[in-house]
Amino acid sequence: MKKITKIEAQRRKGRYNIYLDDQYAFPISEDVLINFQIFKGMEVDDQLQQRMQEADTVSKLYNRALNYLAHQLRSVEEVKTKLAELTDDEQRIAEVIKRLEDQQLLNDQRYAESYVRTVVNEAQKGPGGAIRNQLQLKKIAGNDIEAAIQTYYPVTNQIEIGKKVAQNQLKKNRREAGKMAVDKTRQTLYRRGFVSETIEIIMQEVVDDSVYKDDQENIQRVAEKYWHKFRAEENYKRIQKTKQALYRKGGFGLDDIEKIINELN
Repeated sequence: MKKITKIEAQRRKGRYNIYLDDQYAFPISEDVLINFQIFKGMEVDDQLQQRMQEADTVSKLYNRALNYLAHQLRSVEEVKTKLAELTDDEQRIAEVIKRLEDQQLLNDQRYAESYVRTVVNEAQKGPGGAIRNQLQLKKIAGNDIEAAIQTYYPVTNQIEIGKKVAQNQLKKNRREAGKMAVDKTRQTLYRRGFVSETIEIIMQEVVDDSVYKDDQENIQRVAEKYWHKFRAEENYKRIQKTKQALYRKGGFGLDDIEKIINELN
């Protein structure tokens, strides 16, 4: 049995050095000092010393976790990963995670809700890959993900946000043929995480005859570009290469292609 002969404050606030029988033994945090009611003259056996040091490990991990959480909300998995950089002691990490959850400082359901609200406020993405995939990467439980989506991203919101995305995409693709502009807009909505049923509703609301009104002007412009590009070819090859280029460009009807080639020729 050894006796604590000195408790020395470190320069770092909240940390102390413990001396046993006038020899430096181990450091502890203020939390451990208080919880174990450590005092000068206290007798410490090997088992108690080990418990103190284990408690100090948990205390350090806890404080590191608090630092990590101070900047933004984190998922349980993110905090576990962060703490695993400091120790491979899974039991101690689990103790810290439980303590944080008990104090409501760590809550995957709240994390999912916050993430969904952020996506909705950004008004750029749908609920598919944009939300589910990201939250699944954070190891958020499926029921927490679905509950957050249903509460904070109802279908009416999805349609309104999807319409804005679609309108912007149609505007960007206005120099394309109408069919190509519509197809690219559908693809954008799909990549952004909107589901097929919602995409159909969105497209019905944003696509009208105005999308196709410039098709003749567009095919004229594109065809003239390729017709000029292949000007050095003999006439038959020039026609074929121009047709092929227009086919690859996509969105132009076969009849329109034939008509414009006849006009150019």
